Amino acid sequence: MSRDLHDLREAALADALAEATGATRDDITPRAAAALLGAVHRILFQRIQDLTLAGQGDDRISAAVIAEAERAFGLLEPSLGDYAAA
Repeated sequence: MSRDLHDLREAALADALAEATGATRDDITPRAAAALLGAVHRILFQRIQDLTLAGQGDDRISAAVIAEAERAFGLLEPSLGDYAAA
């Protein structure tokens, strides 16, 4: 079920990116960008679940996920940093 929600969010993001950039229907770029961003979101979501199930407190979870989000999204910065910028 959570995979379905992630897929729906990713499709909505791809649609929004396509609209924002004026991409044509056959342009793979918005879907690829949404998939990359969605992958990081899924990984972080799973990390929160794992830490919660391991009994970690909110402060520990927050600190871990903030640091990991910065690293993970930082990997995407060179490719997506200027994409669909307002």
